[in-house]
Amino acid sequence: MVKIGSWRRGAVGLGGLALLLLLLLEGVGAVEGSLLARAAVMGLGSERNAESSMFCCALLSLQLGTKVSYPFSSHYKSQSQSYWSLQESLMTPTCRLTPTQPSDISLALRTLSKHHCSFAVRGGGHMAWAGAANIQDGIAIDMSAISSVEMDKGAGTVKVGAGARWDGVYDVLDGQGLGVSGGRVAGVGVAGIVIGGVLKLLLLPPWRSMKKGGRGNGNANLTHHPDLFRALKGGSNNFGILTSITLRTFPQGPIWGGLIINPISTAPKQVLALQEFVSASASDPYASVLNVYMHTQGTDLVLSSLVHTGGEVNADSLKAFAAIGPQLMNSMRVTRIGDIARELAAGAPNGMRQIFGTATFGNSAALFTSILNITDTVFAPLRNVSDLQYTTVFQPVTTAMTSKSAATGGNSMGLDPSMGNLVCTSSSFLERSPNTTPPLTRTLPFQNIVLDINIQWPLAEHDQLITNLIHTAVSQINALAKSMDLFNDYIYLNYAFQDQDPIASYGEGNLEELRRVSREVDPEGVFQRLVKGGFKLWREEEGEYLGEAEL
Repeated sequence: MVKIGSWRRGAVGLGGLALLLLLLLEGVGAVEGSLLARAAVMGLGSERNAESSMFCCALLSLQLGTKVSYPFSSHYKSQSQSYWSLQESLMTPTCRLTPTQPSDISLALRTLSKHHCSFAVRGGGHMAWAGAANIQDGIAIDMSAISSVEMDKGAGTVKVGAGARWDGVYDVLDGQGLGVSGGRVAGVGVAGIVIGGVLKLLLLPPWRSMKKGGRGNGNANLTHHPDLFRALKGGSNNFGILTSITLRTFPQGPIWGGLIINPISTAPKQVLALQEFVSASASDPYASVLNVYMHTQGTDLVLSSLVHTGGEVNADSLKAFAAIGPQLMNSMRVTRIGDIARELAAGAPNGMRQIFGTATFGNSAALFTSILNITDTVFAPLRNVSDLQYTTVFQPVTTAMTSKSAATGGNSMGLDPSMGNLVCTSSSFLERSPNTTPPLTRTLPFQNIVLDINIQWPLAEHDQLITNLIHTAVSQINALAKSMDLFNDYIYLNYAFQDQDPIASYGEGNLEELRRVSREVDPEGVFQRLVKGGFKLWREEEGEYLGEAEL
């Protein structure tokens, strides 16, 4: 049953109301061929886009019933409020679709493409910028109901629904003494990590694409659709909608890990320890480091997230960090992956305004020190802003990580051991709402030194200033890295701000291969034209691809 209730002002006009009534009285088939319906779709003046989306929402309501929700419903409001960034939460889709099975997605794709309705796809909803996984006056497909985690001990795999979060995966695996290659922060979506830049993945079934008019689906892995399998690892939301991901498991016992917090005066020792760790990383593939420089409420701190997945207490590879004093806090302990993921998530709560920026460069303590000087200078105007926090996070991405990718089909990002050891640097801002606990922002290690500027703040009045400062910081850091011959043009997609072009940074050959795969699985360019969020294979200035042949 379709419910007609109060509606936010300006979202639906008389044409949309007439369309809803017609759908109720005559059914889908009558409406799709009806002149009245076509008139309603066109809308009244500036309401055209909203009316077109209302038409698709109404069709989906008839087809999928209560799986479609509207702004007046508690389900719609709950999903909107569950995004990580406030910018995403404030967007108001015409309706939200919550599929519960892959056939729902296939049906929705046929309806949306046939009537040219814009839509967004949300897995975990952990991207920062507005429109990355949400949409204004369109249809938001929320995958949260497809979130099961199913073990297959015989095959040594775990099948994960595309709406699952990493903490849900670890809750299942930790109890079985198993692990997978995954995200480090609880609450982050599995799908976003996978298609935004995973290096090692063995199986990835299935997906729903626009091949054969929206009925395209299947498994992508090393033997079935290997080109698509490779493209999905870094190709983002350009090829279809993932419905599940199958990951190869491995034995995983207790780990040694936690957080150490030091005063900022220890920074010279920290950057030397980081350089030493990256240089020697090949000797201990179980060790990882997140080196975080934070300014919050007039205080400057250094936080190190140290993990040894081999479970070695006081591992030699991490001793340089563990020995730095004085220590304001030390939570190092023997624990499980899920526990560490939740500890990191506690510092990155939902409900703040967010922005990221990122850069990539080589391993040099001198460069790390200069980057900290740049961020301190560029972000000086923010130091007196009430409830604002910013961090600069260095994340090693080592050859021990990239060397694993080739054996599992490679990746579309151009990352391989020939790039050497790199470090991802993340700069993050957090402006807290009053009466909230100071968060400790975290990000993950990857195979580059990437600058990730994550600004989190509650007030829109600071949007432009913070955005401008992030652009300035990234530009200066890239220029410095180039002058020191340490620049790498790779841009990690999940830390990129909206104006960056991470997919182009994969290299011309990889970009053209991604475009070729897109033409094959999405011949009409639906995921280029109708999915406005995310990073596209064709930038607006390059035009949009429209397929000529139906495959």
